[in-house]
Amino acid sequence: MRGGAAFWVGALLAAAPVLPMTALARAPAGQQQQPPVLFSADEVQYDSQLGLIVAKGNVQLTQRDQILLADTVTYNERTDTATASGHVSLLQPTGDIIFADYMELHDDMRDGFLQNVRMLLSDQSRMAGNTARRINGNRLEIRRGVYSPCDSCREDPTRPPIWQIRAEKIIHDKEEQIIEYRDAEMDIDGIPVLWTPYFSHPDPSVKRRSGFLEPSFGDSTSNGFHFGIPYYWTLGPDKDATLSPVFTTAGGTFLGGQYRQRFGDGKWTTDASVTVDSKRFTNVDPEPVSGTRWHVNTSGEFDVDQNWRLGFDALRASDPTYLLRYHLPSPLNFLTSHAFAENYGPRSYGNISAWSFQSLQTGVGDSTQPIVAPVADYQWVSQPDAIGSRLALEGNVMNLARLEGIDTRRTSLGAEWRLPFVDSIGGQYGLAVHVRGDGYQSDNLPLANGGTESATAGRVFPQLSLTWRYPWVRRAEGYSQIIEPIAMIAAAPNGGNPATIPNEDSQGFEFDATSLFLPNRFPGFDRVDSGQRVDYGLQTGVYGDGGGSTRLLIGQSYALQTNDNFLPGSGLEHRVSDVVGSLTMSPTSLLDLTYGFRLGYNNLALRSQEVGTTFGPTNLRFSVNYLQIDQIADAPSLQKRKQISGVISAGLTQYWSMQLIGTRDLAGPQNNTVDQLVGTTQSIYSGVSLTYRDECMAFVTSLTQSGVRSGDAIPGTSLLVSIVFKNLGDVGTKLLTFGGL
Repeated sequence: MRGGAAFWVGALLAAAPVLPMTALARAPAGQQQQPPVLFSADEVQYDSQLGLIVAKGNVQLTQRDQILLADTVTYNERTDTATASGHVSLLQPTGDIIFADYMELHDDMRDGFLQNVRMLLSDQSRMAGNTARRINGNRLEIRRGVYSPCDSCREDPTRPPIWQIRAEKIIHDKEEQIIEYRDAEMDIDGIPVLWTPYFSHPDPSVKRRSGFLEPSFGDSTSNGFHFGIPYYWTLGPDKDATLSPVFTTAGGTFLGGQYRQRFGDGKWTTDASVTVDSKRFTNVDPEPVSGTRWHVNTSGEFDVDQNWRLGFDALRASDPTYLLRYHLPSPLNFLTSHAFAENYGPRSYGNISAWSFQSLQTGVGDSTQPIVAPVADYQWVSQPDAIGSRLALEGNVMNLARLEGIDTRRTSLGAEWRLPFVDSIGGQYGLAVHVRGDGYQSDNLPLANGGTESATAGRVFPQLSLTWRYPWVRRAEGYSQIIEPIAMIAAAPNGGNPATIPNEDSQGFEFDATSLFLPNRFPGFDRVDSGQRVDYGLQTGVYGDGGGSTRLLIGQSYALQTNDNFLPGSGLEHRVSDVVGSLTMSPTSLLDLTYGFRLGYNNLALRSQEVGTTFGPTNLRFSVNYLQIDQIADAPSLQKRKQISGVISAGLTQYWSMQLIGTRDLAGPQNNTVDQLVGTTQSIYSGVSLTYRDECMAFVTSLTQSGVRSGDAIPGTSLLVSIVFKNLGDVGTKLLTFGGL
């Protein structure tokens, strides 16, 4: 306590015949006892005839978690009124602080009048006004007030904040958790830009509140003029929903929605939409068809206990072009639905799943898409034994069906024993012995004469591999260098891939540096990497003491027999494989480079390459990615690609930044059935954005262009402007669009 007077009010009975602060200390007889008041001051005076208590100098008064500070506090015992003057501040349990030149309070400081009021809210935003009225302890009405969450200018505190709301009346209702404005005007940098008779937003104690979100409007080639205003609906502390209606002149009426809910052991999210009177067509069938279109995207995860987890993720649409036309996030080729249950053990993992797919490609019907239900996997790894070896077990069961096409059922059991060891001169070895048995029963297998058959097939596939590494390390001033030759011998019986075993999960194989030293280079169960071969390569790296590094891996494979497991174009169709490699460079924080390549085995002609680089300082950063690949064997939908994309990010000032992005197709149109088509050297996507961002406001404008055409989704350009005000949310709109919602 400060000064020479610090009392519990009840303790003053011995000092005065009439109790100071009696009305604040306890209620009259027959009423509920009021909480005690604790106060301190440099000087306390009491006039028993007038019923006045006057506290002066560093006065602090505490009641009901409220603290009143002032130079002088006078309490009138007869009128139950306390007045405070001189550097008055009232601290409240919510963290808000009210400042005033003068306060008149009564009824346990719940009601009162304030003059020249200022208020610091719990999120550091501010309100101020000429006068204010405090009602019932939870409502403050400010006359001729102003609100702003922006910090004052350090160089000139008298300068207006970046933005503020001035109003004839501001009401802060803590019970309703809302701040309301009557006859309000928004100023940006002191300039009036918007007037409204009424405006409101949640106070800082509210994380979520129901209400309308920012509107959007514009015009596009695909959907014509459109206007929409979303509504956010708080359904409880653990769930909410958003409704997003959009009215268009050429794209029908669009209604989107999202539902989110959290549980004690999981979460569930659903996005859905529907359109009425939308005309759709494809590149193959250009005749427009009207009707209802829709999409559903739902996902959830639930923890049953510390070992088991359940989940699902489903994405479906009414037709292939719907998601692209209305700019709903999705892949371009197919949609996936997945339900699963998985178990995590100390050294094991189990998964039971069901899968279904929807094609977004013209000419590929859903009846030919597989439905995999169920597919179960289990892996177990032992602890290392006395010599450091480990045993791993694996099992798989799958049932795959189609409305039209091959049906397959598979059972697979495998075991692998691994032993790492080191020789006397530093060579590092890894010995692995693997054996797997697979059983298949398939229906509707195609025959050469055009018919189909049912077949049962099985195989036992043993494989042995030995990997050798010999790292040479050289230490120099400021860096270390490593040169490491690598070789692997893999041996297995020839064959093992009969025609009666359909290839469902091993398609789309790509030979690169990541798969060079894998004993079984196929990603799934349906194909095995049989035969005998030697893989060899060289890995080197330079590592700077300051954290920079450069790493290179290059290698090749040699098979002891002609291998018909891999199709032409894979890089492994000959006994001597193509040369593959990867380069990763990060010499400083100003440069990151990754480069992967595949060269022809006989002439070192470039078969495929992928380059990704980011360079420059933080305020001027360049990113470039280039991809060139031939058509992947055994995967007709994965066509030849030649594509380049780039991003330039520049920090213009402390608050302003700019970004340029672009992606171009360099391969030209392909002769395939893929519905998404782009022309030769056509821009797939490009754009420029300009951003202003400070502590209480953000302004973003972007001009984007899309070159992807798919039926009724037409290429076009969009202009987006968005303004974000702290505590108010996004007040932005898509001002002008062409070719998309």
